[in-house]
Amino acid sequence: MNVTEVLAKDLNREVKVDIPRDNIEGKLLSKLEELKNTVQLKGFRPGKVPIHHLRKVFGQRLMPEIIEDLVKETSAKAMSDRNERPAIQPKISFYQGKPSEDKEKEEIDQIIKLEKDLSYKMVYEIIPEIDIPKYNTISITKKIAKVTKDDIDEALQRIADENKSYEERKSSEKAQSGDQLIIDFVGKIDGEIFDGGTANDAPLVIGSGAFIPGFEEQLTGSSKDQELNISVKFPKDYQVPHLAGKDAIFETKVKKIEKEVPTKISDDFAKKLGFDDLKKLKEQISEQLEKDFESISKSDLKRNLLDGLDPKLKFDLPPTLVKDESDSIWNNYITDIEKSGKKVKDVVKDEKKTRKEYDDIARRRVRLGLFFNKIAEDESINVTDDEVNKALFEQARNYPGQESEIIKLYQENPGAMMQIRSPLIEEKVVDHILTLVKIKEEQVDRAKLLGNDDAPDRGEQKSEPKTKSKVTKSAKKTTDKKPSKSKTKK
Repeated sequence: MNVTEVLAKDLNREVKVDIPRDNIEGKLLSKLEELKNTVQLKGFRPGKVPIHHLRKVFGQRLMPEIIEDLVKETSAKAMSDRNERPAIQPKISFYQGKPSEDKEKEEIDQIIKLEKDLSYKMVYEIIPEIDIPKYNTISITKKIAKVTKDDIDEALQRIADENKSYEERKSSEKAQSGDQLIIDFVGKIDGEIFDGGTANDAPLVIGSGAFIPGFEEQLTGSSKDQELNISVKFPKDYQVPHLAGKDAIFETKVKKIEKEVPTKISDDFAKKLGFDDLKKLKEQISEQLEKDFESISKSDLKRNLLDGLDPKLKFDLPPTLVKDESDSIWNNYITDIEKSGKKVKDVVKDEKKTRKEYDDIARRRVRLGLFFNKIAEDESINVTDDEVNKALFEQARNYPGQESEIIKLYQENPGAMMQIRSPLIEEKVVDHILTLVKIKEEQVDRAKLLGNDDAPDRGEQKSEPKTKSKVTKSAKKTTDKKPSKSKTKK
């Protein structure tokens, strides 16, 4: 095998690999010898078929596999001998001139027929050399918030609000804001019933904003058993495109009017939720808030670490990796917009500016991803099969009733399994680095921990922590910086 360097600029590489026909011939003869002991041909005893006859029958069929194996073997050796690691799958071409499918097929055909040596061009990008920054120059702050009595009381009140009870109003009483109505309705556009616009015994709290704007207001003052036509206009950005901006009439019947019964927070209330008493419920709320606060604190600490690391990582990035990541982010964004029923042009006011923001995020992700891989390799950081399986089962739980199918789908797809494994390794790498940098703890209140710039002056967070789930959502990777306020919201 002979390897000739054609291009070595920045992280871009192009090499030419030449393999004499004799090597290919040798591989073919070895394959035929293996085949000789297993193949059964009419007129020949097992193991007695002449090689020249086997070659005549099977030679052309075996050659594509032989060439493929040779290319895999020699391309890997060529890069290894050059102490290079590919950042992307190398692009292999057999025709050395201007790209042409016909010429490429013709070249491969000649190689298969052993009319010429095996020569191919390999174009790829390499993983850059990565210098590890001095961790002791990185100083970050960890926000710590203690769970207060107010936090518990507010979370408790939220739970009470979510578990409201209602009692039916007297038949003479009219519907008021805050009342729950049980209604039947049939929606029509231009006199025609449309899909999704009909329901029976539908509960609706007046003022909840659960229905189309203008619908609930017209029920205020209605009476039990009253029938009325409610005229509304679907919003222009309504999630169902064919309904957006349309005028509709809902033929509605009020079957029941219920008023809210104030919830008394007591031992009885706690027992309804499955707790022994109110004290036990408060203890559970406190424990969950502590876990939520710690999770938020760690997530914030990780972001601070990455913000501190990113500017210290000075190395070139493989262009294709950055482009692929940027395209992936952008395509997901566009898909989300389209799924919401909105038009991209209405949401993305400045595509060039928005693309640039995603390009910046892509570069950051690639840079930090390469750095994490380097640390994981240097420090022999890995994850066990048990850890991966646990994460896989957690992922499958997001699809109730389909857990087995989801698990099988992941296990049969190496790329999907890598999506499970990579975040686990990243988490371990981050934990390792956190032991090496300077961390200063800062006691903060809940509002500052949650990072709500619009929190009320009294330090309360508008969006209350939930007691049975994480406060934060993992909709975005923590490697991303917070988008600028000028960025179009999804």
